[in-house]
Amino acid sequence: MNRLAPCLAPCLALFAACPAFAAEIVIQQVGLSFSPSSVTVNVGDTVRWVRTSGSHTVTSGSNCTSNGLFSAPLNSTFTSFAWVVPESTAGTTVRYFCSPHCSSMTGTIVVRPLAIPGDLNGDGAVNGADLGILLSGWAQPGPTDLNNDGTTDGLDLGILLSRWTS
Repeated sequence: MNRLAPCLAPCLALFAACPAFAAEIVIQQVGLSFSPSSVTVNVGDTVRWVRTSGSHTVTSGSNCTSNGLFSAPLNSTFTSFAWVVPESTAGTTVRYFCSPHCSSMTGTIVVRPLAIPGDLNGDGAVNGADLGILLSGWAQPGPTDLNNDGTTDGLDLGILLSRWTS
């Protein structure tokens, strides 16, 4: 098994970098508004708009100008539209509107920045401070168990070191 550990560490690092669970966030078109009008999501989540009445669109952009990220009808034929939040939008706010009612029917999607596996103190970098935190949790379960195998060990150290930023 010890001969496998060096081979498994990079695979586990990639696994840890993937979002564990993607959520679905539902936004309803209600009259001439979207409800809720603002949501906060993670990369990989699905935002689903659902029509309740009328003929509308869901178009990314602002000031009645599309930015090309997405555009779809919401009408009696197309009663919902789903968009999976891409990594390219991490840390941004995606604005959207209804084309026929763009002066007032708008919304925003706040996309959280990508989490950095191994950034145990949440400062946006993986460095010596995180190494100290990981070592203080050695041989124990908890937040320093980066690969979620039940204990902080050499595999978790490998994940942390593979993400070292400064």
